[in-house]
Amino acid sequence: MALTRRFLITGFDVDYQVLFNLAVALAAYNRGVKVIHLEAGLRTYDKDNPYPEEVYRQFISRITDIHLCPTEQNSINLKKENVCGQVFVVGNTVLDNLVEYGNGTYGNTILVTLHRRENHHWIDKWFTEINKLAHQYSEYTFVIPLHPNPNVQLHKDILSNVKVIDPITHTETMNLLKECKLVITDSGGLQEEAAFFNKKVIVCRKTTERPEGIKTGHLYLCDSPNLLTNIFVKLEKDFYINETCPYGDGRASEKIISIIDEKL
Repeated sequence: MALTRRFLITGFDVDYQVLFNLAVALAAYNRGVKVIHLEAGLRTYDKDNPYPEEVYRQFISRITDIHLCPTEQNSINLKKENVCGQVFVVGNTVLDNLVEYGNGTYGNTILVTLHRRENHHWIDKWFTEINKLAHQYSEYTFVIPLHPNPNVQLHKDILSNVKVIDPITHTETMNLLKECKLVITDSGGLQEEAAFFNKKVIVCRKTTERPEGIKTGHLYLCDSPNLLTNIFVKLEKDFYINETCPYGDGRASEKIISIIDEKL
């Protein structure tokens, strides 16, 4: 996020940032400062999934002057909502940082991340199923950088067959992602990053605001822990994918700079 005297850019709705993004965007609007929204138009139209990002994103869209959408579907969402402001499809800037890593490879690691609030009430059940998979498929190393949230940490002892590590840097995460075979996650951004490296992802959520990856075969929704094993068994046998990443080509920043130069 960046605030200047001329305009504000807001986006990247990580859990702890979403309320801050909304508050600053609202403050900018009240002061007559133009708002530019990164990751604009992401929608599930389910206010509880993802919580609270879905509602906050919709709020910000109502006061945004320039909407920078990762995908064409995001643009369609905004136009259906009759938002004010100009709408552009640029891809997601998060992928710009991945170009330097090169192409992905397929090793024997299964990368796991789970942290979302809507999963906290049954995180123990997710962990139980993941631990069973790690035991059944001992030829793979299941790795989970464990989120520091107490609701997640409370159940870490369940993961007796999983390699549990402390939170790691973005670079370390991307190196794991680039070389893993499959991903199990409830993260939003990791869905895009995995697609960039052509990895299949089991999304441990009821829905996703990034449905483009379902169409390309990168994402597979798993809305209940008891469905995880069946989905994993299918993908473990058919893990390879070579499809264009639907969330951008790693050149979003160039497009955004061009738009800002032209419009502001």
